[in-house]
Amino acid sequence: MGRWRILDWTGQGTHGAVYRAVLADKEHASPVALKLALVPRNPRFAREAELLSRLRNGSIPRLWEGGEWQHPGGDVFPYVVMEWIEGLPLYAWARQQPFSTPQACQMLAQLARALQNIHASGCVHRDVKGDNVLVRRSDGRAMLIDFGTGLYPQAETLTPPDTYPGTPAYRSPESGLFELQHMRTRAERYRAGPADELYALGVTACRWLTSEYPRFTDPEKDAQGVWRMEAIDVPRALEQVEPVLQTPVRRLLSVRPEERGTVAQLVEEMERAARPSTRVAVQAAEPSPPAASPEVKQHGTEPLPDKKPSADSTLSQRRARKVWPWLATAAGLVVAAWAGDKAVGTLEARFSVHSSGADRADAGTAGLGETVSSTSSAVDAPEPSLPVVAAEPLPEPQPGQIRPNTKGRCPHKGQAVLNGACWWIPLAPDSEGCESSGGSLFRGQCYVPALPRKAPSTAQPPPKP
Repeated sequence: MGRWRILDWTGQGTHGAVYRAVLADKEHASPVALKLALVPRNPRFAREAELLSRLRNGSIPRLWEGGEWQHPGGDVFPYVVMEWIEGLPLYAWARQQPFSTPQACQMLAQLARALQNIHASGCVHRDVKGDNVLVRRSDGRAMLIDFGTGLYPQAETLTPPDTYPGTPAYRSPESGLFELQHMRTRAERYRAGPADELYALGVTACRWLTSEYPRFTDPEKDAQGVWRMEAIDVPRALEQVEPVLQTPVRRLLSVRPEERGTVAQLVEEMERAARPSTRVAVQAAEPSPPAASPEVKQHGTEPLPDKKPSADSTLSQRRARKVWPWLATAAGLVVAAWAGDKAVGTLEARFSVHSSGADRADAGTAGLGETVSSTSSAVDAPEPSLPVVAAEPLPEPQPGQIRPNTKGRCPHKGQAVLNGACWWIPLAPDSEGCESSGGSLFRGQCYVPALPRKAPSTAQPPPKP
């Protein structure tokens, strides 16, 4: 491919396949990551190259070049060449080895400095999450990757107005409330900013340190008809994290954007905490009391020793799981066409999920953090051999899930029949996006249960005395 020689195929995401490559005339040079578009003339690649060219930070891959490759059939596929990062995705790395509190603080400081560089350039990443953080094998540095959904000033907007560009489990409360407020018009566009990315970094840290996600609680409409939310449910396991990490993570998960602080504040705080010489393993940290905040609640499958959840907390958990998952996972349910990312899903399709899988275990990823789902036909490169495994079980339908009619068809065009039930097939960017949407992976495809939309109650309230 031009001056690059493909060595092997390492992974594939929603928009591109990733290859390890070297300069054709320097086979012993350090490899690079070459990301090639899956569809011709995808404008996201030129935007990603332009965004990376504006950034200079040790935790952001360096851009080598952007260009186009012409297929023998005549189609032109854009590509981006960048620094190759040899490492593991954050959550997979954390599962394999213990790490100290100062080490965790240092890695959070590195990610915060990367965001500081991005925001100082007027840009936003828009998909900060665990699968987009690689821990470099050579030095343990946290690297923020995959800028395919990022934006810079005056960049062309490619995402439809009613589509959330990132991963649902990491979206901020204000973005969810915005969508709820404008769900009838579907024409207003939410503009992600630094506060949204601070929240996403807080979700990443929470999931990393506790193996659980925070959750939205019920929204309420005020007298002016504006939707509001009073709290975020955080895992009870966060109490076991040392205060030097627990306090900033709770702050990042504040429901109000202005209370999350600034990225500069987080950098200073984490770099200062990383300096102590005493290194206590995070897994062995003693439980510590949570920071007092009326906007942060606890959730967890089991109470910690000698601590029982209150009735109010248990009620809040039930309400959070019942009401908010359909909004928190809405972006993952959009059925989009490849050409132009035009959304074709209906409102009922987007808001049909009533239970979230956001707290399931994440799957590891390969290469640049993009999940391997299928091969690319654009470049004839060898794939790693796959072991023979047992037959994969079909996803089990949920109670009340929509069933196909007598002709074996589902009521919406965007639904597929599997195991005797109807399922939505979102363009989940990775296994984490599928699981946080309440879906199940089967043969590399994400299936989300199609549930009937509940009709609004017509019951009249009793007259006031």
